[in-house]
Amino acid sequence: MAEATIRIRPRWWIGVVVFLAYSAWVTSVWIWRGIDYRDIGGESTLLSAVIQPLGIAAVLLTIFNTWAGWWRLTLFETSRLRRPMLFLLLLVPMLAFITALIWTTDYRGISTRHLWLIAAGTLLVGFCEEMTTRGVLLVALRGSTRSEAWAWFGSCALFGLLHATNGFFGVGALALVQVLLAFCVGTGLYLLRRFSGTLLLPMLVHAAWDFSTLASGLDDVPTTLFAFSMMAATYLLSLVLAIVVLRQKDGSRNGSSG
Repeated sequence: MAEATIRIRPRWWIGVVVFLAYSAWVTSVWIWRGIDYRDIGGESTLLSAVIQPLGIAAVLLTIFNTWAGWWRLTLFETSRLRRPMLFLLLLVPMLAFITALIWTTDYRGISTRHLWLIAAGTLLVGFCEEMTTRGVLLVALRGSTRSEAWAWFGSCALFGLLHATNGFFGVGALALVQVLLAFCVGTGLYLLRRFSGTLLLPMLVHAAWDFSTLASGLDDVPTTLFAFSMMAATYLLSLVLAIVVLRQKDGSRNGSSG
């Protein structure tokens, strides 16, 4: 990418500031509106806790990227990691989990409007959370270290911590489990960016993952063993493949430096 188009040089603190601003904005809105995370899939909660605040966040992230000149850096890898077998090994269980939940969900009790709200909300979550962590934050960390391992760990650790605030909104200590699982799936989404060469795929997979889990949580149909196994496989493979990739010469190379 031509340097002339980058107005602000990526540095770690810029990514952290954007991350903290995003987290503080969502948290403050949830406190103000008295949101209970356990009701996040409800129609009114989707509007007040997800669509409205994240719609504003999406606009602000768009303004930041345009002002900083980071669009190409946040959306695309300079050099895509060509590991087609590892790519499929990770993507297949992710898509299998999503498909299993969507296929087994009982939609008879969910209105069409409700489904559209879930779709809109999860698309915004996919854009905002991916752009904040595996977009702006990852680019900023890469600008301050030559170690891709540190850039991966920092961006995924903060993505995990982004879910810690759920503990104050009805989840309690289970938020700690969410933090760990978010770190794992965040690692998988990081690898999807490296393998595909673009942040667009993680955004779509993230949105589909959340759509399937939210819709599934609205019925009384138990989650199948197959879906659980695919979810567990995603978490495990994400960590294992990250170690494999980051130990290889081209995998440890900073993804935005060529």
